[in-house]
Order: sequence, then C-alpha cells, then structure tokens
Amino acid sequence: MYKFIIKILFLFISFISYHTVMKADTVVGENNEDKYFRYFTQFNAAIGHGDNTPYWFSALRQGLISPTENSGYTRFGLTYGNTFGDKKQYKYNVTADVTINKNNTNTLFIHQAFAELSWRWLTLSIGSKEHFSELKGDIGLFDDTGIGNNNINRLFPNMHLSNMATLSSGGLSYSGNSRPIPQIRLEIPEYIPFPGTKNWLHIRAHIAYGTFLDHNFQEKHTRPHPTAQYGKELLYHSKSCFIKIGKPDKFPLIFEGGVEMYSQFGGDIYNHRSGKIVSMPSTFMDYIKAFIPLSGSKDTPKDEQTNISGNQLGSWHAAITIPTKVMDIRLYGEHFFEDFSQLFFFEYQMDRHGDKNIIYYPWKDIMLGIKLTNKSNLLPFISSVQYEYLNTYDQSGALYHDPSDNFNEQMDGVDNYYNHGIYPGWHNWGMGIGNPLIISPIYNRDGDLKFKSNRLTAHNIGINGTMGKNTPLAYRLQYTYSENWGTYLYPFSEKKYTTSVLGELMIAPANSNWLGCLSVGYDHSNHIGNNLGVMISISHIGSLLKTKK
Repeated sequence: MYKFIIKILFLFISFISYHTVMKADTVVGENNEDKYFRYFTQFNAAIGHGDNTPYWFSALRQGLISPTENSGYTRFGLTYGNTFGDKKQYKYNVTADVTINKNNTNTLFIHQAFAELSWRWLTLSIGSKEHFSELKGDIGLFDDTGIGNNNINRLFPNMHLSNMATLSSGGLSYSGNSRPIPQIRLEIPEYIPFPGTKNWLHIRAHIAYGTFLDHNFQEKHTRPHPTAQYGKELLYHSKSCFIKIGKPDKFPLIFEGGVEMYSQFGGDIYNHRSGKIVSMPSTFMDYIKAFIPLSGSKDTPKDEQTNISGNQLGSWHAAITIPTKVMDIRLYGEHFFEDFSQLFFFEYQMDRHGDKNIIYYPWKDIMLGIKLTNKSNLLPFISSVQYEYLNTYDQSGALYHDPSDNFNEQMDGVDNYYNHGIYPGWHNWGMGIGNPLIISPIYNRDGDLKFKSNRLTAHNIGINGTMGKNTPLAYRLQYTYSENWGTYLYPFSEKKYTTSVLGELMIAPANSNWLGCLSVGYDHSNHIGNNLGVMISISHIGSLLKTKK
C-alpha cells in the first residue's frame, strides 16, 4: 500500500509540475466564464487498521473511495465549456474524469464522462455525472468565507466543498453514495418561478433514462455464492418534481416539498449455478411502465404481473425553513416507499371474500432532521449543526401474501428495502444508491449482492464551520449511531450496533488553485468491524486557455 501511495503521489506531482511550468501564466481566478478549458487532479489515500476502511471515508463520496482497508486513487479530469446564441442563452459543457485506483472494484475507472447543453433554465445531460441527495445539503454555506473563494471550491464545488457542507447521512432513494449511473437526463436543475405566482411559487424537476454498467463486477463478486443473483444490461429510470413556496422578504417561512421516483427494469438475471434465470422485457411499453408504474406483461414472471413491473422505489420530501436574524432553522423529513406500498397513507387490500377494502396506516419508517445555520457573530467558528433520526424497522409489517386459490386474502408487508425478488438490488458497483446506513452489498464477504440488514434505527449528528471568516481552514465533525436487526426474512441472531465518528479538516487558501483535506475516522461495530484510519486528499486545478494580459 505504501509503495502504491508513493507511486501515485509521484505521478500526481509530476502531472502538476508539468502544467505548473507550461501554464505558469494562467490564473484560474481570472477565468472568462463564457469560455473555459480546465483540468483538475486529485490524490487521495486512506490508511488504517481494521476490517474495513472507516465508514465515513467511503460513505456519500460517489463511490470514489472503497470500503476496503488501505485504498486510494489518483484522479485526472478535463472540462470544456462555452456559451453561444442570442444574448448567450445557450451554454454547453463536456467533462471527462478518470481515476486510477488501489483496492477498488477496478484499477482504472471512468468516473464521469458527460456532455450537457443548457438553454436558459433547462439542461440536457448525456453520460455519467455526479448527483446528490435531495434537500439535504447546502453547498452555498461557505460562499462568504475564505474557503468559499478558493478556486477549487468555487469552480469545482463537488470535489470537496459538497462533503464539507453536507452533514446529512444521505437521501433514502438517492444519496450520491455510489458511482454515477450513465443516463440521458432532462432537467430544470434550479428552482424557477412558476408563471402567475409573483415569485411565491418555484418549481424544478427532472426525468432520466439510463443503464447500469456494473455487470462484470456483479458477476465477479457473486462467484463465491453460486445461487446469488446478478444482472446484465439492466436499465435505469428516475424522475422528480419539487416546489418551493415563500418569499423571505414578505413572509418568514419557506416550504419545500416533492417526490423522487426510481426504477430498475429490463435486462437479464443470472446466477452461476443455473446460468440465465430470466430475461426481463425492454420494449417501448416497458419504458412507459418505468415512468408510470404498472403491472408487468405476460413476458414477465408471475409476481411482476400481479404487482408492479421492475424494481420501483422512491421518496416523499418536505422541508420548512424559518429564517431569523440569528440563524436559519430548517426542519425536514423524507419517507421511503417501494412500489405502491407506503406510497400514500392508505392502500386497497383484498379480504378472504375477494372484496377490496381501504386500509389506513401511518408512515412509521421515516427520516426526520433539523439543521441550524448560524448567521450571527456569536460562535463564529460554527457554521451549522444538524441532527437526523432514521427508522426503517417497520417496512409495512412482517407478513406478505398475494391472493391465491387457497387463500384469497391480501396482506402487504415485508417491503425488504433496497432488495428485490428478481433484481440484485438497489446498488451500483456494490455500493448502495440509497442511504449508506443500510450497509452496501460490497461489504458482503460471501458473494451475495443482497442488503443483509435493512431494518435499523439511527441517529446522526454533525457540525461544521471555519476557523474564521477569512481563514483557509474549515472543519466537519460527524457522529453516527445505528442499531441493526437484519431483514424480516433473515434476521440477525443478535442486534448489531455501529458507532462511526469522522473528523475532517480542509485547508483551502482563497484564490488558490490548491486544496488539501485531512480526515480521521473510527468505527466501533459488530456489524462492519472496528476500524481506525487516516485519509489525506490533495487537489489542484488549472486552465488550459491563455489568460488575457
């Protein structure tokens, strides 16, 4: 591991030295935003002792950092963009982002590769691009500080600033915990005013179709487990719609809410003992069924015809922000659902006589959080404090049964979050796409691709800030505790506990093209092991366009 670190650090420094000599006259801070051609590089290494790398080293980092002990990567990227058209209403961006890895699923990985075209408030993106949790982070938290004026944080905020600003444990449907999924995505990325509402109502939304490219990993990972299912050529769909209501200068309350929905569909399912088990259709109608959840066709297994085609899931979101002179108080919640189960507060169930009845039930599985953002000079070294509670213990109850000839009564339960009866589960390259507290299949040493514990309760506390408004130092402290019961079908013989702690320090001088991070992580757990480690990250950016004198 140490030889690897020396090699990739030497490669990193050589690359930077070359561009520093060749492009010494360029200053990224003087960049012309109409046209740019930038490079970015990053060296990252995690060293420690234990069963795995500390939990918070790999969680919510876009799959860049492996849970495997003693891992690292060197990252190289290029991005080119320009504007054109009347009043420069059009702009485009092309980005390529490659990592060379140690102790990860691949030695060489294309992390991002996308092209996007924007017109006013609408953006079309094609390829693999990082995305993040809904309504959880605040990347503008450090805008008026010295680290916010660092060129890397200003021009590439997703490299480091998004992690430093986000204290959440991650979204329940999509969190940014796994590698990006290649897709065609049409979206309104930022809130825009809804016509006729005098700026009281804003809206944003997206729709996307894509494909999973991790079939080689799935096949390799499952070899020790001959009956574990893995997929090939699986398809992906997502959509969302969010609204924001309020005018801070008129009324001291801002409401945000919406829904996001996802689907795995199509593809072929295998295991090593039987070979191909089933082929799922991917006709035009199946794309429609991914968008509008409907039951499967006659070409699908019987369970798909009885229920919803594909692996359908999603989340409801709500947040209320109360701005005051001293602080912003933000209360938020997220509720997860699978298929139509827990989509609403009620559903239709069939009794033993074949009659449909409406069954009402509360949402017991939910994430609730509060975030306090400091706006005063009191305790200036604290930017925000956040607390989250997460429960996934109920899952509609412990019993499930579809009506049959022998017993014509429907009982809905055992939602089995992130797992599916046909598809391998809601993960990409072994990392869970949803909340990482439901430990990802990549941790499974037996080759299974199922989530082995999706019933848990958890508490997550975070605090971040700077050492002064104009200093180059920022920090993040995170504490997470969870109790895990396994699944309804395969419960643990005893409850498992996990305590994870993270301390992170960022050094980001204003107007500099360099940035460094030092992280210390610790886990005490009979679930993911006892782990202790240190992680370092060094990043640099530059321009490949000549700066005007």
